[in-house]
Amino acid sequence: MGEEENTSVKNSLMVSESSYKEEELQLIPGLPDEIAMECLVRVPYQFHSNMKSVCHTWQNSISHPYFYQQRRKSGTSEHLVCLVQPLPQSDSIDLLTTATATAAVTNKEDKQIQSPPQFALSIYNATHDIWQRTRPQGGIPMFCQCLALPSSRKVLLLGGWDPTTLEPVPDVYILDLTGVGGCRWRRGASMSVSRSFFACALVGPSKVFVAGGHDGQKNALRSAEVYDVDKNEWIKLPDMIEERDEGQGLAWEGDSRFWVVSGYGTDSQGQFRFDAECYDPDTGSWSKVDGVWPFSNTSPRGATATVSINRNQNQWWWFLGGEQHQLQQQRRIGGEVKENENMRWEIVNSILLPDCITGTNPCMISLGEGAQEIKRNDKVINKHRVFAMSGSGRRSPSSCIECDCQGAFILERDCNNGSTKWDHIHTPSGFSGFPFSACYLTI
Repeated sequence: MGEEENTSVKNSLMVSESSYKEEELQLIPGLPDEIAMECLVRVPYQFHSNMKSVCHTWQNSISHPYFYQQRRKSGTSEHLVCLVQPLPQSDSIDLLTTATATAAVTNKEDKQIQSPPQFALSIYNATHDIWQRTRPQGGIPMFCQCLALPSSRKVLLLGGWDPTTLEPVPDVYILDLTGVGGCRWRRGASMSVSRSFFACALVGPSKVFVAGGHDGQKNALRSAEVYDVDKNEWIKLPDMIEERDEGQGLAWEGDSRFWVVSGYGTDSQGQFRFDAECYDPDTGSWSKVDGVWPFSNTSPRGATATVSINRNQNQWWWFLGGEQHQLQQQRRIGGEVKENENMRWEIVNSILLPDCITGTNPCMISLGEGAQEIKRNDKVINKHRVFAMSGSGRRSPSSCIECDCQGAFILERDCNNGSTKWDHIHTPSGFSGFPFSACYLTI
């Protein structure tokens, strides 16, 4: 009888231990994993680091690409705009800090700039209206370029100036927003050439093309190279046909080519070219397209955004003001079209900036390649959205009185009727600096 009792106790313990292990492996004990996952994907991104510290099961699940696929599928993805901005002169930060869009305004007009500005990466969460800031230990280069890798949820910072020597650098910094260890910085392989104010674009999921810019002697460059982020290595490309400093890099979803629009040469600084060059990886060569950019005194950098209309049609949106807008309207009415053997350029419309944006070169970034579904009044509307931030630090008479500058805006363009609407974003005082570069991704 005693042996039977012992056997019964052992079996009971084994069953209890097995049940405990099963519960331990469950995302939320007592709930099917499908339902538990539906709960977890709805937790805002700002709490994901805390969630990963709960247990290894949560850490592994939240770090897996499937988790972010489920967030997108359930409509709980968050839209992040990343901006390379100068820090307020009094700031000295190395850790991620957060401020809401209702932060108090401070008066900084009487402060004098004693040294070159320090830069950091600002992150605006357009879903929850939250501003954050981060930078690696030691800071980031001035005027570095910012690119997002949406498929791996990473942000790259490339090139720029050393904040101490003011010389161009070949540096690459990588911010992993969703890794196992949370939001973390690391260094990537350096470019083969130190450069700043260059053209760059992401082609495919993990290839970053860069071209042009200038060196430490202000000489415009023709050199180009491509970075394989997965392999962490750079490969040199053939030189461009022309020198191009301050050109605009472009690429479109589903197209393997890399475009460099406008820019200027060493002997013609500030006189922007009207043409563009296109690098085709299939042929390994550059070709030139004339008449792409019509403004000789304005750079296309920042003031344009790429938008995917459908699988076979992409658009390059220009955001113009004053005389530039009038000139472009005349070109559109005239039906101006540019074609080569692989692409047709046609002016279909132009978008006027809000009156309160008085800066000559606002920073623009498309919120996603294609249209987004937005639910309003129980209706689903497909819209293209673009984030805009002014290049002027002064408020205009029509600016929001709660912002320390002209603030930021999001343009919504209805895909059905073409109507446009600008929504103002309150910008805290610590995030009012002009963004030199910007990128976008969803989490």
